[in-house]
Amino acid sequence: MNNVSQLIAAAAADAPNAAFGTFTQHDRLSRVVERARAVAAQLAEAGLVRGDVVAVIGHNSGAYLVTWMATQFAGLQAALINPAYPDELLGAMLDDLAPRAILWVGRDAGALAARPQTQIDLQPAWRGRITLLKSDGRRGAPSGSGADCTADETAAYIHTSGTTGRPKFCALTHGYFLRLGRFFADSLALSRFDTVCAPLPLFHINPMGYGVVGALTARAALLAMDKFAASDFWPAVKAHGVTALVLHAPPANLLKAKTTAEDAAGHRVRIGFLCDPAFLRQFGVPVGVGGYGSTEAGGLCHAALLRPDEQDVPVEGATHLAGRARHDFEHRIAADGEIWVRGKHPHALFAGYAQQGRIEPQTDAEGWFHTGDRGRLDDFGRLVFVERISESIRVNGEYVPIDFVEARLKGARSLGEFALWRVDSPSRGHDVVLYTTASDVDAAQLRAALADLPKYMHPGRLIRIAALPRDPGVGKIQRRLLDEQPRLGVTAL
Repeated sequence: MNNVSQLIAAAAADAPNAAFGTFTQHDRLSRVVERARAVAAQLAEAGLVRGDVVAVIGHNSGAYLVTWMATQFAGLQAALINPAYPDELLGAMLDDLAPRAILWVGRDAGALAARPQTQIDLQPAWRGRITLLKSDGRRGAPSGSGADCTADETAAYIHTSGTTGRPKFCALTHGYFLRLGRFFADSLALSRFDTVCAPLPLFHINPMGYGVVGALTARAALLAMDKFAASDFWPAVKAHGVTALVLHAPPANLLKAKTTAEDAAGHRVRIGFLCDPAFLRQFGVPVGVGGYGSTEAGGLCHAALLRPDEQDVPVEGATHLAGRARHDFEHRIAADGEIWVRGKHPHALFAGYAQQGRIEPQTDAEGWFHTGDRGRLDDFGRLVFVERISESIRVNGEYVPIDFVEARLKGARSLGEFALWRVDSPSRGHDVVLYTTASDVDAAQLRAALADLPKYMHPGRLIRIAALPRDPGVGKIQRRLLDEQPRLGVTAL
């Protein structure tokens, strides 16, 4: 097997009756594939040919999944883009990408309708149809279909979060997805008897690479969620007999905070990705899988099994236990603590960043990718993720472990939603500050929660803001945007 198109076709042949779609819009896999093939033919009629780059901008839906399949059957390079971004940012990203066409799925084109690219509304794709909104008037020379793509060809582009600048497009080959899907399916022991729930936005590597491709690899059923909502989660999981969860830390934490064991009672989930021991205990899930990786670092490149009674976790927390490298990866901790990863196979890592029609490789002369993350090895030789280097806090040279301090601060109930961050200090490097949305914080609770921690870890100021800035996809706090929020009040601690 050389490409994603062949993977989809094989899964449909082996497991034609597997459910595929979203909780609200799903069908047998074989029928979904038939619609995707019909859409692929219509994309070809619109002038798109194998190797063309297309931008897919839309929200989770059955139509989105059909669209993604159709791009693979047509041999198109599909850039999966966050539809929540404003038109100005999307326009700048499209300038970087230079696609032949823009495929809209459940999102209005807005000001971007004036762009010169071919534009197609794929909202009817669930029924096997498309609507051509605008044509660029060009027709490429046919050069085969997705089934002819080699493992070296680009299957998709998935962008970074953009926390340190404009989001960058990571070029991911067909070989990349096949290897990632195999590793994820093996790590969760997925099979045709499983129903996988991947509830997060499909433009992320987590739901698309782990959930969708992992499920297809294992011939498991796959159900996405139109939009993640904690209140809707457990009823849907129970109604559809979900057995495997593909989560991320923010939604897992939201479920812990907003739902109860009673809400989850009666589920059939046997394993959860990025579900820490506290999650497993609260909701009665037998096994969790922790890990480390990024779109650039080959997706999930490290994994660790977790159990409800797990005691052997690093001080940074169970979610930081990356575990051991997968079979086709190796890692190194550089002198400054940065994690470097290197693929042992040509398709393990991403191919590079897409810029103006070119793919710029990002590995050094020896093949190492410098992740920008700081890590360490524990006593058992397992990788522990410590922090994003760009998000570190250092006070007089001392490291302030954000997650560890925030875990203590959860004991201060009056804080509401909060985030620890930093301000520059000429003499100390950084000073620690605490952002909160609460209007009436009990300072005595704060002092009690932090009493046994070194003083340099204590925040010196409490800054009240209206809302924490979060990534619209997975809900992660965007700490680098905290300083830009209007301040409603500042209190010395």
